[in-house]
Amino acid sequence: MATYMKDGKRVGISIGVDLNGKSFKYNYGETAPGSGISPSDKSIYKIGSITKTFTGLLVAHAITEGRIALNDDIRKFLPGNFPNLQYPNGDPVKIGYLLVHTAQFPSSMGEQLSFPVSDEVFLKFLNGIKLDSLRSFRYVYSNVGYQLLGFILEKIYHKSYEELVSKYITIPFGMTQTKVEYGANSASILLKGYGTYKEAINPMPMTLPGAGGLGSSVRDMLKYLYYQNMEKSPEVRLIHRLIIGDVDKEAYGFQWAIGKNWNWDQYIRTDGVIKWIS
Repeated sequence: MATYMKDGKRVGISIGVDLNGKSFKYNYGETAPGSGISPSDKSIYKIGSITKTFTGLLVAHAITEGRIALNDDIRKFLPGNFPNLQYPNGDPVKIGYLLVHTAQFPSSMGEQLSFPVSDEVFLKFLNGIKLDSLRSFRYVYSNVGYQLLGFILEKIYHKSYEELVSKYITIPFGMTQTKVEYGANSASILLKGYGTYKEAINPMPMTLPGAGGLGSSVRDMLKYLYYQNMEKSPEVRLIHRLIIGDVDKEAYGFQWAIGKNWNWDQYIRTDGVIKWIS
């Protein structure tokens, strides 16, 4: 990490490792340029697309509760008609396609849209999607797909995305710092992003948080990692289930990439980045 930090372009980083049920935490740099304060395991970072694994876990709960199924036509959960959300051969877009990024949805809604995005604006955008693929087995990463999954979950449960994350994940896992919105009492540990010249920049607002709206700390993410590794619940086991691909080459579960390392041990992995605006 000394080499990574020494060029002066990085501000701070926190790392957590779970090994055989034991956790290790490492912090480098500063919470802000020139602050002289090191980040800690309580420092809150935006976790970007790692949020999608939370959304996938919520979908798994909805599946085990009988509220949704992988083969459900997504239009079952949308108001109005969306004749465009089917492929040229007449096959519908299914929930499972959104989970593994094979629906052929656009990557994003585009930077030209204003924020916050209302339900009306989002549904209008969905109504304009054009699907030109005959089959849905080609991997095309889509934030829109996971924004839609979060939207569907809210409609199914009649609760906000944050309320669902709290009920099904953060409270059961003992995670107290993983949220969409933070109050004034978290200001001192909620870290900002910085640009190339260490200028402060802000994360793009998230009114459809299912694709990347959560923040968390190393302390919380180690708890999350522990539950992922232990696979004690049927929902966690379900999200690691291979849905598409070949584990010897490239395969995917509920946002998780599944593969084998150099000595053929199986792994699951995910990552996330944040889009920032000045």
